Amino acid sequence: MSSDKAGRLVYNGVLYPPPVTRENLEAMKTFQTRDDDIAIVSYAKTGTNWTLEIVTQILQAAGRTAASSDDHIIGKLEFHYAENPHPSHVLLEDAPSPRVILTHLTPRTAPPGITNPRGKEKMLVVMRNPKDVAVSFYHFSSKLRKKRGYTNELLWPNFCQDFLAGKVNHGSFFDHVLSWWQKRDDPHFIFLKYEDMKKDITSEVKKIAKFLEADLDAATITGIAERCTFQGMKATLDSSRYADRRVMARKGIVGDWKNYFTDEQNQAFNAMYEEKLKGTGLDFEFE
Repeated sequence: MSSDKAGRLVYNGVLYPPPVTRENLEAMKTFQTRDDDIAIVSYAKTGTNWTLEIVTQILQAAGRTAASSDDHIIGKLEFHYAENPHPSHVLLEDAPSPRVILTHLTPRTAPPGITNPRGKEKMLVVMRNPKDVAVSFYHFSSKLRKKRGYTNELLWPNFCQDFLAGKVNHGSFFDHVLSWWQKRDDPHFIFLKYEDMKKDITSEVKKIAKFLEADLDAATITGIAERCTFQGMKATLDSSRYADRRVMARKGIVGDWKNYFTDEQNQAFNAMYEEKLKGTGLDFEFE
């Protein structure tokens, strides 16, 4: 546990944004999961809120909850949002079941019940190709900096370099996805990819509903898929009561990285991708 040169929180070697405190991270060790918890595990900017909207609408259609995706944001486990009176992990203690828990934590820091579930908990791990993640994260970080009163502009070349080095909030993308990928044979976990959701949202909604053991007919699945397109999602996020959510949706496309990456940056990413992911069985589509 330490801080970097700018005084930002570093915990277990990972850098965290201001809404995450050391106290919150320490509390993860004793956070109690419930048998019917649903957790969405992700690196930042990989499709967390998109998946949350799909899960929420499936639960609503199955008659398990009346809560909206905004209501579930209290479930962003390690955060304490200014809009809320207490940290999320405290608010979750009194939240009705089924709880939908969101986290950007790695298995090393996440609660034991999420890292190694023993009951009927359901864990959805969401992933996206790292080049588009870097670009999306850059724009999100730029917007947040302006909202928080920073006057110096965040430059893409600097952010790209820091992202590749794991010196951004939530740490190394590659270490994060690989740490959860180790759970791929555990039936508590399902792995989803942003690119697959863009390609065939209906099939992904159907897959998620089956994983959540929600028996929905084809018309209901199709309706959820239509409401969870990017444009539908953007309208939901833009009207959120949470400031962070209102700046999340941008383009929602695959391959936007081509508009930002230099040849040198692309080569650096390709080299890291090869070094970290070769032979792991985990791969991504980039366009």
